[in-house]
Order: sequence, then C-alpha cells, then structure tokens
Amino acid sequence: MRKGFTLVELLGVIVILGLIAMIAIPTINSALNSSRDKAYNEQVRTIEQSARTYISENSLKLPSKTEGSTCCIKVDTLKQYGLLTSDDIKNPKYKKNSDKDDEKFENFDGNVIITFVKNKYQYEYSNATCTNEC
Repeated sequence: MRKGFTLVELLGVIVILGLIAMIAIPTINSALNSSRDKAYNEQVRTIEQSARTYISENSLKLPSKTEGSTCCIKVDTLKQYGLLTSDDIKNPKYKKNSDKDDEKFENFDGNVIITFVKNKYQYEYSNATCTNEC
C-alpha cells in the first residue's frame, strides 16, 4: 500500500483553497477600505475641532458676521499652536500617484475654511489654497 495523496485529491484541495480566497479577499479589501474611510473622516473631524479650539482662543480673528463671509486657518498654524500633532495630519487614505483628492496628499496640509452661514460659523477642511487667512 502506498502512502501519500493522489493528484485528484491535491487538485481538489487547491480548488477549495482558491474558492475560499475568491470569497475572502474582496471582503478583506472592503473592510480595509472602510476602515481607511473612517480614519480619514476622523482625522478631518480632529482638524476641524482643532480649528474651533484655535478660534475660541483667538475670536477676534473670526470673519465678520455677514452672510457668506469666510476666512481660513492653515493646518500648519494649528500644528504650530500645539493643537495638532504629526500623527493628526497623516492621511490614512494616501496612495502614491493617485488622482483622487482625498488620496493624493500624504499629509493634511490644507486649510480649515470658516464660513458664516445662517447665523453660525461652519468649519470645513479643504485642500484649496487659502486666500483670506484668519
């Protein structure tokens, strides 16, 4: 009697492993992309919250209370004030040579745009160039 596996048994195992991989890999990729999206959104919220803290200490720098008036705070300014760390400005969605706006920058180095709308200030992170600094 011979010991070992037949070619058919080995091929059967390979096919089963292939099917498992076909099911598992897309699920794993989806979970990774979802976690990157969540981390990206959390980083943006952290930056916007840091801008709120900065403005609470420098309220004279707010734009006028005229509908649509804006000013912006650079992320570097928030970092200089100690409101952000190097870890806070790393982009978890960064992909080298990507064309998507949220993937092409290794670090968050844009601005938080503060806009007066409907009797309150709105804070929004943007990669756009800052024209009216607070």
